[in-house]
Amino acid sequence: MSFAEALREELASLPIKKNCCRRALCAGFLLAAERKSAHTLTLRCRFEVAVPLITEALEKVFVKAPLVHETASHGHRYTDLTVESPACARLVGQLQGDAADTEELLKLSRCESCRSAFLRGAFLCMGSVTDPQKSSHLEFLLPNGRGEVALTSFLTDAGYPPRRIARASGCGLYYKDSTSVGDLFTLMGSVHMIFDYYNTRIERDIRNNENRATNCVARNIEKSISAAARQMEAIGILMDCGRLDGLEESLRTTALLRYRNPDATLDELKELHVPPISKSGLNHRLQRLLDVAREYEEKHSEK
Repeated sequence: MSFAEALREELASLPIKKNCCRRALCAGFLLAAERKSAHTLTLRCRFEVAVPLITEALEKVFVKAPLVHETASHGHRYTDLTVESPACARLVGQLQGDAADTEELLKLSRCESCRSAFLRGAFLCMGSVTDPQKSSHLEFLLPNGRGEVALTSFLTDAGYPPRRIARASGCGLYYKDSTSVGDLFTLMGSVHMIFDYYNTRIERDIRNNENRATNCVARNIEKSISAAARQMEAIGILMDCGRLDGLEESLRTTALLRYRNPDATLDELKELHVPPISKSGLNHRLQRLLDVAREYEEKHSEK
């Protein structure tokens, strides 16, 4: 079972104890419902685990059980629920209005659990989430943009203004930062999967930090090897042209120590000097050797 499937299963199993919360849950389901006539509408659900909960909630709130019909489109299976109810149609009309005020419409301020139920209903019907081992992406897909104003208003009032993206079938309201995604799981009422989510995120962050550290070490080693190769080449040039013996003693000492210890790190090389020298002093000497070799090459290339 994927993370998304496990999360939906947990959310669908949460009990609804109050009628106001059940109505808020239905409102979340119905955000993107399509009106077929004045009193008839169809709700398409992409996730089978949510269908029993939707059916039960709609029947209890609107007193009439919806007609359930399975269908397929573009290689995906869906469940269409048809509801014939003036009260239900009126609620959908209010939710999909251009100035829909979810807070006032559902009286969410009267019961904190209603907020959770509303968001849970929206997610179970049209929400998706990626595996936290790969990335953080939570999205609500609203067919033809139905219910966009109401859901955007709710999420913004909750402190989580969503980003919007155009999709082929409508629009998506989404989040990519892991903190917002985790907070919204908590707001929906997740108890178990939220811990899995954060544990996975922590493991992923640790793994990424380890990879970055390993890559950093590898880059440093590569830079050290490249620098040592340039130093060896410069010393070889000075030895071949007889310029090494004419250098001051400190430079000759460093050049010979590098030549005899081509694989030594700077820390190891500075300790080979008698007495040991500082790392900055060693770098200065090596750079001086490179400069002398380059000056010799430039002078002779002009002839």
